[in-house]
This record gives sequence, C-alpha cells and structure tokens, in this order.
Amino acid sequence: MSSGADSRLAGGTVLFCQGDTTYEFFQELGIGRNGERVLFARPRTPSGYKGKVIVKCAPLPEGAVPEKFQRARARLEEEVRLAQFLQHPNIARVHGLFEMKFGEARGLGAVMECVEGFSLNTLLTIAQMRGRYFSEAFVLYVGAEVAAALAHAHTRTDDAGNSLGIVNRDINPGCIRLRPNGGVVLTDFGVACSQLQGRLATTLPRPPGEVIYASPEALAGEVADARSDLFSLGLVLLEFATGRHLYYPGNLKEEDEAPQLSREQSHRVLAALATTMDMHLPPFVEDAVQRAMVFTGKDVKEAAFGLSTPLRSVFLRLLCREPVSRYPTAGALELELRGQLARLGPYSAAYAVKEVETALFEGGEAMEELNLLEDEGGIVPAFPSLSQDAIRTEPRPLRSADETTTEPGPGALRLSRH
Repeated sequence: MSSGADSRLAGGTVLFCQGDTTYEFFQELGIGRNGERVLFARPRTPSGYKGKVIVKCAPLPEGAVPEKFQRARARLEEEVRLAQFLQHPNIARVHGLFEMKFGEARGLGAVMECVEGFSLNTLLTIAQMRGRYFSEAFVLYVGAEVAAALAHAHTRTDDAGNSLGIVNRDINPGCIRLRPNGGVVLTDFGVACSQLQGRLATTLPRPPGEVIYASPEALAGEVADARSDLFSLGLVLLEFATGRHLYYPGNLKEEDEAPQLSREQSHRVLAALATTMDMHLPPFVEDAVQRAMVFTGKDVKEAAFGLSTPLRSVFLRLLCREPVSRYPTAGALELELRGQLARLGPYSAAYAVKEVETALFEGGEAMEELNLLEDEGGIVPAFPSLSQDAIRTEPRPLRSADETTTEPGPGALRLSRH
C-alpha cells in the first residue's frame, strides 16, 4: 500500500478475506481527504460477486512509520469508530476496518457502502445540460433528507450519554447522492470532528473539506460547529436550485467591499487570505474566500432570484454570515423544509426518481457529452434509459404562485473543482 508504481494493483487482486468472502480490487478512485487511497472492491462469495464496496486504504510501511502515514491510519480508525454511532438510513454505512496484505504490501482498509445513484454534482450538470433546473419540491426534499442525516449526527452521544459534538465539515454536492429508489444519502464523515475519546486533533489552519463549500467561520480559521454544516448545506442547495454559488465574486465590485468591512471583518479577510496563500490554492478559491468574508443578505437575495418567496426566506436565514442568525439546529431546518414541501403538495422519493428520469430524457443528445463514468467514479448509476413513452405522467406537485422556473443564464456559474 505504499505510494509509487509498485503500489499499482491488478484487477482481481485479493485485498483481504472475511470468512468465505474475498474482497477483490476493482478500480482505483483516487486520494481521500486524509491522504488515504480510495478503491472500488468487489466482495466475492462462493456463489459469486455481491455488488461493490468502497475501501479507504492507509498504508502500513515496514520499520519506522512516517508521520503522514500515522495520521492517515489514525483518521481512518477514528472514522470507523465514529461510524458506530451513525446508524441512519440517510448516512452511508461503514462495515468495518480490516488489515490487508498482498505480496509485500500491507495496509488498513475501511470498508464502506458503495451508494448507487447520482451525486448532486452530476444531477446539477444534467440539469444545466438540459437547460432547466430541478423543481423547488426536489430541492426541498433533498435538503430535508440531508438535514435529517445531520440532525442524527449532531445529536449523537457516547455510551455514557455525553454529546459527541459531531460536525461533518465536508458537506458538498459530491457527498450527497440520490439512490435509484429516490433515497438521499450523505456518504462521507471522513474529516468530521467530534468529542470521541482518543480522537485525533485537527492541526490544519484551513477547512479540511472542500473549501468553496465551507462556512465563513471555518474559512477564517475559527471554531466550526453544527451550524457550519447547515451553512454548507445552504450553499449546496442554493447552487443546486439556481446554478449560482454565493461565493462567486463576479457581482461584487471592488469599490463596494471596503465600506462593508469593520476593522474586525478586515482582519478576518486578511487572516483567511493569508491561510489561502500559504496553501497555494487556485486564484478562484482566494476570490471565494474573500467573498465569504463580505457577502450580505442582499447578495443572498440576489443569488436566490427566481425562487419562490418562501424558499428565498429559507436561504436568507440558512446563509447568514453569523452562525447565531442561522437555524439553530439541523432538526429545526428539517422541520422548516418539510413544512415548505408540504405547502407544495405531496412529494416523495418516487417523485424525485421521476424528475431524474425526465431530466435524463430531456437532456437528449446533450447527455452524450457527459462522461458519467468519470463523474460517478467509474460506475454508471442504475437509473433506467428512457424513451418518451417511459415518462410517467401522474399529477406533479403544484407550484407556488410566485415560483418561477430557474434556467441557466449569465448569472449561473459553477466554480471549478479541478
């Protein structure tokens, strides 16, 4: 499991065994947040292959172990321990931690559920390819399901009843997936912080997750709590509903920045930018960090243009720069989103599946330009290939009187992740 050419695996290589099941290497996915290798593996039983799993691998070199390997191993062990407290249908399962040995290579492997379906990242791309975003009901449904997962995580206690203080710290469109049956799953707690006994303290001066979805306080190097996860979810949902990212600085004129900043805010901007420069991040990330320090409620309102008044009000609270002004808990946010969804009429997982099926069909020839194999880590999701006759036409949820269809245009932008 060491790095370099000697670590390349051949298809079918046995990673480890559990009882009469062998776990065979299938595909390399890349490097995780903590420096671990991420693989697809196929469990093979006496009766044949049984789906796929994701394996996060931390190397175990012989002799003196470099600090980076020690930290990767410690974070992997902590992720598996923390997963024991995260038993929720909207959170991907972690099956356990196993020692792997093949040839001269050794490592620890955390085996995790491979969630079929599309990520929000891919769904947003599909929406933009067809020229129309998903309905507000879809956005509310997904948001409520993720909020339910976060409410579960944020309120977990240890065996003694003490709060674990779990904060995901990496809510982004790639870690939220829609199953083929319409279920919504939050897939990764790999960089979560917690009060778990024996945890590894975070020493990085930056958000450990995807920077452009981090809260302002996380970007400023301040303490991030559960409300930071809610802000990140707000950024994801706003982008998914409109194609607009709040941290895009295009509409913020340079001369308008100074009057908005107090001395304290100026210090926060400088501190955040200094951290960004030390990390050698791309220029667009520096712009996003600066934007995160200075945006106002007016900017949120403009980014949410075209959405119904009730949904805009959700974003205005969810995306407050100061944590104290946001929804206090994920549970409170979930209740609000489910209430908004009920206002639009019946909506369930089945409706969400229909919307995805329709979007795939309406994408037409443009869909051929999408490399779903690459976007979805080498696995094409199990949504059906549709003809026009396959689109079901049962009544759809009613629109609010002031809801408009938000279409991609000059104001719609996706910040590059590459």
